[in-house]
Amino acid sequence: MPRPTSIAPTAVCCLLVFASVGLGGCATLIHGSSQEVTVESAPSEAQVEVDGRPVGETPTTAVLERDREYAISIYQEGYEPYHTTLRPGRSLWATVNVLNFFIPGLLIDASTGALHALDPGTVAPELQPVDSSAVDLPTPDEREGETP
Repeated sequence: MPRPTSIAPTAVCCLLVFASVGLGGCATLIHGSSQEVTVESAPSEAQVEVDGRPVGETPTTAVLERDREYAISIYQEGYEPYHTTLRPGRSLWATVNVLNFFIPGLLIDASTGALHALDPGTVAPELQPVDSSAVDLPTPDEREGETP
C-alpha cells in the first residue's frame, strides 16, 4: 500500500505567509485608508478649515480618509480667503492589484478606502492681499481739496 505523503513544515509556513499577505490589498498594506495632507501658505500662520472645521494654522498636516472629497479653506486677516477641493483619485497601489489580476486585494482596497489617493496631496497657496484701493473712499477733507 502506498504511503501517504506529508507536507513539510516549511512549505506549510510559507503557504500561510503568502495566504495572509494575499488577504490584504496592496494599497491597504502599503499606505492605509487615511492620508496625511500638508497645508501651507504664504504668508504662514493662516487659519485652516477642512469641511468648515478648524484644523490649525499653516503649516499644518491633516489626516484625512482617502475615499471622500474635502473642502479646504485658508483664511488670514488682510488676505483674500483661499478655497480648494481635494478629490479622491486612484491609488498607484490599487493599479498594481488590477495589473496583477489580484481581485481579492482590489476588493479589500475598495472596502477600506485605500483604493484612493487624495489629489493634491499638498495645498500651498500664496494668499492674495485684499485690494484696499477698491474699498477706500476719499475722506471729506480729501474731497474738499478737489476741483470740479
